[in-house]
Amino acid sequence: MPKSIVVANTHLFYHPMADHIRVLQAYAICHKLDEIRREGQYPDPVLICGDFNSGPLSGAVRLLTNRSVLPNENDCWKHLNVYRWECGDSEYMIDHGYICNNSSPGEIVDPCYIDEEFVDAHSDEASLGDSSISNENASSHETNNTICPPAIELPSSFPILASGCLKVPQFTNYAVDFVETLDYVFASKPSDSEPFGFRPKGEAPMLTTDMVKKFVAMPNEVMPSDHEAVACDFEWVKNG
Repeated sequence: MPKSIVVANTHLFYHPMADHIRVLQAYAICHKLDEIRREGQYPDPVLICGDFNSGPLSGAVRLLTNRSVLPNENDCWKHLNVYRWECGDSEYMIDHGYICNNSSPGEIVDPCYIDEEFVDAHSDEASLGDSSISNENASSHETNNTICPPAIELPSSFPILASGCLKVPQFTNYAVDFVETLDYVFASKPSDSEPFGFRPKGEAPMLTTDMVKKFVAMPNEVMPSDHEAVACDFEWVKNG
């Protein structure tokens, strides 16, 4: 068995229009981890976990699970030529419906839960390879002042990652006006070039929507965070 493992915990950028930033952050994390884990005689296995602020079909999660995000696939490049730092202002977020419930100017409303239909992310995996850059981004490419999406691919030296959750959680973040899976645990798998690694065995029971809706949203008097903890079991595996 290896003498050590490398564990990384992260919290990626928050803005809903900044998936392209998060995929670059995920790439930078993997690049640094690969550097650290090769400081010894043999590369160490890796665990990566945290709040990725990214849904299961996002660019960052696709990079970690599929190892690449190309310029003409995935919606992570949708706002590449639109997003600016000023988009994070509270006024902008409210005006564009990213935060806060709808209300008239000056009107005070109580928080209300708006039920959203959940679709298992695995059911839409095929669309990732077929999806193209949005019309908004595609039309912007016709101008001379745009940034073209890059092709991002993890190097072959970086290990293949497996999710600790055998099934995509229905959600890990449950706010008044936003419900999504944002938190993950990934671990490196063994391969011909990676003698040691992890095999996921399963995850701890997760909350259901009915459990949370009793309290409207998270956090509440029995759930201290707006995020749910993701606990996974792995076992050591030796290739061959």
